Amino acid sequence: MSFKTDIQTMNNAASNVDRVNEDVQGELRRLQGVVDDVAASWKGDAQHSFAGLMQRWNDDARQLREALNSIAENLRANAAGFDETETENASAFNS
Repeated sequence: MSFKTDIQTMNNAASNVDRVNEDVQGELRRLQGVVDDVAASWKGDAQHSFAGLMQRWNDDARQLREALNSIAENLRANAAGFDETETENASAFNS
């Protein structure tokens, strides 16, 4: 099996991941606002349990954001490395 790519494709993929991340983070912020409104009315054990759940949810949301950032960064780094290798190969053929 072989794969074929180019620098523009990798950079476009990184930009797409950035857009998805922005969309996801926007939706998570919207949901957080809804949840905060509801949670404000809870008291006692329910509030405490919910606070723990929300802490885990926030941790997971942060991990998702970081993972998507990492994917985009890696795609860009691979594109830069690919470009450098292509330039070196072209230079070697022209020498």
